[in-house]
Order: sequence, then C-alpha cells, then structure tokens
Amino acid sequence: MNPGAADTLYLPPQSPLPRPFDASLDHALGAMVEPRPIDTSGFEACAREAARQSAACSGMPAEPRALHPARQPAVLGMLAVLFVGCLLAYSYFGRAMAESVKDLWSLRRRENAFDDTTSGRRRVQWVLALQYAAYVGLLLYSIVDPVPEVDDGRSTRLILALAGVAGAYYVFQLGIYNVLAYTFAPDTTAGRRWVDGFQASQGITGLVLSVPVLAGVFYPDAWQPCLAIAVAVYFMGRLIFIVKGFRIFYTGYTSLVYFILYLCTLEIVPVLCILALAGTIAR
Repeated sequence: MNPGAADTLYLPPQSPLPRPFDASLDHALGAMVEPRPIDTSGFEACAREAARQSAACSGMPAEPRALHPARQPAVLGMLAVLFVGCLLAYSYFGRAMAESVKDLWSLRRRENAFDDTTSGRRRVQWVLALQYAAYVGLLLYSIVDPVPEVDDGRSTRLILALAGVAGAYYVFQLGIYNVLAYTFAPDTTAGRRWVDGFQASQGITGLVLSVPVLAGVFYPDAWQPCLAIAVAVYFMGRLIFIVKGFRIFYTGYTSLVYFILYLCTLEIVPVLCILALAGTIAR
C-alpha cells in the first residue's frame, strides 16, 4: 500500500470491500481504512487573511530616528555635572531660589534681617549661571545650525564653544551692570538690587530653560515647538529684568532718554552681536 500524500486523511471505509476476503496485507488495511483528500480551502483562506495586514496594523514605514547632537557624551556629561553641582548646593538651594524670586521684582531699600547674603547663596547663583550658559549655548546651536551635523565631534565642539560664548556674555553683562549701577543708580542699595535682579532673572531663566531644551534633546521630533518655548522663556526673563531696571532708574523724561540708549546699547545690539558671532563660529 502506497503512503498517502500529506493532505490525505485515512478514515474507515464507507462501503464493505468485495468478497471473497483476500488475506493479503493490502486488502486487510483497505478493509480498515480508506484514504480521502482533506479539504484545505478553509485553512488556506485563514492563512491568506492573516497574511493580509491592514493599514492600521502595518503603521508607518520605519525610518531612522534623528538624534540631537546634544546627546553626545561630552554634552550630556556637562549637563550632568551642572545637575550634580545643584545637588551639592541643595542645603542652600531652596532658600536661594526663594530670595531670587524676591529679587526679580523687589525694590526694597533696606536690608532685611532674614535676607540670605551668605556664601552659600552666591555658590547657588554661580551654579545657576553656569547652567544658564550651558542651556543658552544649546539654544544658540539650535538657532544657528538647525540641521543636525553628520560629524558628531564637530557638533559637540560647536555646542561647547557656544556655551562658552554664552558664559562670557553673562560675565560681561554682570560687569557692565555693576559699573552702571555704581554710576547711575539713585543709591547703593538700589544699584545692588538691580544687579541682584539680573542674576536672579538669568538664574531662574536657565532653570526654566532646562525643561524645553532637554525635551528637544531627547525628543528631536518635538524640537521646533520646544525651541519656540525656549526662546519665549529667554526673552521673558530679559523683559522682567528690563522692567525692574526701568522702575529703578526712571525719574523723568531725561532718564527715559538714557534708558532708551541703555536698551539699544546693552539689550538689543549685544544680542544681535552674539547671534552673529554664533553664526560665524558655526560656519
């Protein structure tokens, strides 16, 4: 008896074999079972249905995910060091931030016995200034070089260089504002309040910038809205500082002329120069 095909099923015979009974082995097996073809049309239909993927299941074609250059180890290491610096100053951090929020708007002429003027607060301010420089450097990179670099080493060097530019600009501003406060402020306390307002506004700006900047770094597809939010946060911090300066220095129409000159020379022109310098470095 020849073996059946793979799609053959052996079942008991539906009709008895003819007599006389043959004692051969083939005849005996034929008396017990008889081959019948299996109907595989149902299985084939199920297989075809399973192979046919719907649009909802297939999804979008896979594409390589773009990575932001800031995810390079050197840049992430810099941000991690700054984060660790904030943790090391944790014992002073909450109180220093509360004082910074007051300095954003306060024009109090006299010192308060509860004011924190310790070295711990100054350390927090400088850590926040370094963090501000790092995130503004990332912001500058995204503005002047929005297309990710193929050369990861070059992009890392560019981000670090722009962070250095932002840090140098911060130090320049701090120095020039101290000179202006000493020269034009109504009194020493008002000048110090103005400089403290600058440090507070930039420190808090750097802290808030960490959210949209890091979101854009780790989710590159959302970088455009994150960039818009980061730019808005930066200019909001500058606006708060400018308004505080106006409240301190405005005494009449003559002071208004000086204030307009200040806006042009120290708030508008330097920003344009920094953008031009960042573009030159990027090229």
